[in-house]
Amino acid sequence: MAQWRELNQSRDWTAIHLIRNGERVEANARHCPATMALLARLPQPDIPGAGPNAMFSLLAPHTSIPAHVGVNNCRLVCHLPLVVPEGCWFRVGAETRHWQRGQAFLFDDTIEHEAANPSDQLRVVFIFDVWNPALSAAEREAVRQVIATEGGAEGL
Repeated sequence: MAQWRELNQSRDWTAIHLIRNGERVEANARHCPATMALLARLPQPDIPGAGPNAMFSLLAPHTSIPAHVGVNNCRLVCHLPLVVPEGCWFRVGAETRHWQRGQAFLFDDTIEHEAANPSDQLRVVFIFDVWNPALSAAEREAVRQVIATEGGAEGL
């Protein structure tokens, strides 16, 4: 958490969770039935206490998310830009791109990544997890067991 010290407990970077660590957040999910139905059709990492996760990520104007990395590559993260003011960008590894509304992309979050909203408006991106397609069913089950044994969300 120290890597985001300036943003911890801040309204500058927040999320509206539909699914958090594998648990449906009913207060939010009930307002998004079509989105929840779509998520149900995706190969999400169903790991008790850890996944899947799905949220609307809100980044305030003139705010940056510092470079950071995930903890393992058993899943990929999908970002679907919904509200993207001019100038908002995202970097994964050596590639930086400007957000394009409606153009989703997947990435391995163990690769260093960061984002910025230099605009005067709120930026909203829908973020959700899917299993890494390189994993077989047996490997997914092994990952599921290891992460559940290791304590859930901290392993994913």
